[in-house]
Amino acid sequence: MATNVTDQEPVLVLNDKKYIVSELEPQAQYCVGQLNFIQNNINQSQEELDRHQMAYVGFQTKLIELVESDTEDSAEAE
Repeated sequence: MATNVTDQEPVLVLNDKKYIVSELEPQAQYCVGQLNFIQNNINQSQEELDRHQMAYVGFQTKLIELVESDTEDSAEAE
């Protein structure tokens, strides 16, 4: 499902058919609005997940540096 905006009105593409959103029944327009809202939330959640995954990798890399550095320092002291 996609909503395209033409020069005049938003158009819904559903199952390879085009519908002018303003010509749909009010309940159908409501569903289109909810789907757009949900898709925006999904996109925001994906971006947040990407940030968390990047932060996880950063902390993991830092931890590896710290642990391996401590191991090397201990080996040198012996």
